[in-house]
Amino acid sequence: MTTSAAWVIAAAAWVGALLGLPGQQAAWSPASWPPGAAMALGAVGVVLALAAVALGDRSDCADLAGRPARPARLVLLALASAIAVAAAAGGRAAIADTGVLARMASEPMGTVTVTATAVTELDGPGGGWQILRVERVAGRRVRERAWWRLDARQAENAPVVGQRVRAEVRVAALDHHRLGAHAARLHAVARLRPVQAPRIVGQPGWLLGSTQHVRQRFATAARRHLDDARAGVLTALVTGDRRGEPDELHQTFVDAGLAHLVVVSGKHVALVLGGVLALAGLAGLGPRSRRGVALGALAWFVLLTRWQPSVLRAAAMGALVLAAGMAGRGVDARHALAVAVTVLLLADPFLAGQLGFGLSVGATAGVLVLAPWLGERLPGPRWLALPAGITLGAQLGAAPLLLTLDGISAGSLPANLVAVPAAAAAQAIGIVAAVIAQGSIAAAGVVAALAGPPLSLIVVTAETFAAGPRVTADALASPVLLLTLALVAAATLARRRWPRTPHPVGVAVAALAGVLAPLPSLPPADVEHLTVTILDVGQGLAVLLEVPDGQGTARMLYDAGPDGAATLDHLADRRIQHLDVLALSHAHDDHSGGMPAVLDELDVDRLVVGPHEPRDQRAESVHRTYRAAAAADVAIDRVRAGRRFTLGEARVRVLSPPGDGSLGREPNSRSVVLRVASPDGRVLLAGDAEHAAQRRLLRRAPGRLPAAVLQVAHHGGATNAARFHGAVDPAVGVISVGAGNPFGHPDPRVIQRLGDADTRVYRTDRHGTVTLTLVDGRVRAQPQRRPRRGRRGRRVRRGGPAHASLVAMSITMRSGSLSTWTRKGRWLSSPTAHCMWASKSPSATTSWMVGALGASRRSGPS
Repeated sequence: MTTSAAWVIAAAAWVGALLGLPGQQAAWSPASWPPGAAMALGAVGVVLALAAVALGDRSDCADLAGRPARPARLVLLALASAIAVAAAAGGRAAIADTGVLARMASEPMGTVTVTATAVTELDGPGGGWQILRVERVAGRRVRERAWWRLDARQAENAPVVGQRVRAEVRVAALDHHRLGAHAARLHAVARLRPVQAPRIVGQPGWLLGSTQHVRQRFATAARRHLDDARAGVLTALVTGDRRGEPDELHQTFVDAGLAHLVVVSGKHVALVLGGVLALAGLAGLGPRSRRGVALGALAWFVLLTRWQPSVLRAAAMGALVLAAGMAGRGVDARHALAVAVTVLLLADPFLAGQLGFGLSVGATAGVLVLAPWLGERLPGPRWLALPAGITLGAQLGAAPLLLTLDGISAGSLPANLVAVPAAAAAQAIGIVAAVIAQGSIAAAGVVAALAGPPLSLIVVTAETFAAGPRVTADALASPVLLLTLALVAAATLARRRWPRTPHPVGVAVAALAGVLAPLPSLPPADVEHLTVTILDVGQGLAVLLEVPDGQGTARMLYDAGPDGAATLDHLADRRIQHLDVLALSHAHDDHSGGMPAVLDELDVDRLVVGPHEPRDQRAESVHRTYRAAAAADVAIDRVRAGRRFTLGEARVRVLSPPGDGSLGREPNSRSVVLRVASPDGRVLLAGDAEHAAQRRLLRRAPGRLPAAVLQVAHHGGATNAARFHGAVDPAVGVISVGAGNPFGHPDPRVIQRLGDADTRVYRTDRHGTVTLTLVDGRVRAQPQRRPRRGRRGRRVRRGGPAHASLVAMSITMRSGSLSTWTRKGRWLSSPTAHCMWASKSPSATTSWMVGALGASRRSGPS
């Protein structure tokens, strides 16, 4: 069978597995069928496979590297593969739904005692989550998988892989839209909610125990002379154990496109097999014996690295190559990859739904298929072109999946060119240290310290490239990019025939200049779904909501941060000059400080505020807001709990505060809490609502609280009620908070409670501006990745950014300062321009004029 035929069968198996993944309710999915129907479908697959065999001799079907398969047989084999894998996946899902734990989850009950064995290591921030194989429930013998999340206190007694635990738990149903969906693809059928810390009641067997012994001694050795961050990276590089790697550092690796370095994959398997084969050769073993020893070492290495999907893929390929060598036959690596994928999906169809498996297969295919071609054609010396081709091939292979997530780091190629050799050096040193650690931890610590310089280089590289832009699916589908690529392709083809044709690079520059020049004057882009953008304004809050309304987009700004300059910069970047609603949550400067500037510079239809007049002495910015609204003739709409209004196709309901003053006079408690509901999902904007307001909502309106997105109240402070986050049950929670703020925001207990609710948490101090798009109840997050840095010095208003764009700009000298005339008919004097004029520096004045004109072009006409 040819390599292309093997890939057709593998692709068919993958499609079949996706059709049968758990959690699907469609009638065409085998996951929704009864077990008998899935078994019947599997029988159909067997019949088709037998029919394919009947079309030719068995040797032809079994040939891994030889003759091409007949088209009819290939079609039958592909159908058989898809049907068999779909039946296996659907059958597993159907049987799981009829198990003891699934039935208990569907019937509310009290706590039960379970005895289980850990199948995965604890993973995640705070405490972490873990997959268990449950063996007894309330004295009944079972054999089903479940998952649980432990808080930081419970995690102190968390089991390692192979250990048995006993705990009092509540059994809950899986949520197939969040972490529960991932757990289901790891064969979990229910969630366990422990009510107390688990107790270890049994140790792993000798084989798993040996791997745990190796991991522990190596981790101890790595920490002897390396700091926690570099020691965590080294253990992840060698054994795949990421428990010691700081969460922030791992996110930095993800941002820079270097996360694959700390995931055990093919390069680790290659190093292990190479070392074992070399040692076996030195021991005088024959070829078959060497490969047999390598197969045994490979199986043990899979246990050591905890059978990650990428390890399973690499190990399956390695086993196929070794087995073919023992049989005296060679095998193409591309062919081995296709066969490995098919075999693994037949063994575990749920692998098709695991992101790690998809990325591993895609990247490996890119390296095997694209890298050789790219390495030959990339310019530069061969020692640089080959690694660049491998990196680029891996990125292109994984790109389809990465683009559906947060995109691809634009700096991933240079980052990998620097970090991959450093990682290889650190990994080689780490493997030697891991071997030595089994005899002497002190000596291994000295060896591990030698990995310090390459580890530092990896960390510095990740931090350098993490802040760069990201390539997303929307960017690739941009008409500007598509037009530019089309023109470049046409210029390249024309240049081959007519040498005097302009160079493709010049064509690209001219095309981009011609297309991008009018962009600043265009209106802001419309949205197709409910979009929430939490702007990075430091220690404050500003949330932009955009909702389709049939003819365009309706926009509401909820709070404006402490400084209007930062908020206006964000809005100017989006070419926003008009707001349908400007909502103020409460009278504190970190929320209301930017309101007057927004009212001065943008067209606002109405200002929504709470029912009570602010009496706090700190509410000066609110009084200035009212004066700015009156000057701009903006209607002020006072709202209270129960009030509703529309925003495009969304309905906005005011949940708090009530109009009776029962929440007292504290501004935080009187925050205007809004629930925005659209066909795409719900968003809850909580302002700075504290215990009293949240407890009132839990008593009076618990059914109105659930939302897909939660703006976490009071910057994630300790004033959040304990049960509030569980009642909202958000898929995503965003905390607007300033880096290094003096208030201790966010509170670790709030982060823990959000984690207990399976909520993805984004923070503006770590992720910068965060854009969330809701589509059919699901949330797609696009974090900026790095907080927006404040500009040095005082901000030059440059003729009024965003709204007051300069239609006619005249620069005059009035009292020794430069001023600009705006469409609002007022003169705006620039202090920076005044200083430049006073310095009598023509060059400085000219530079400022160019900058001001550039700013006016970015703002566009109103």
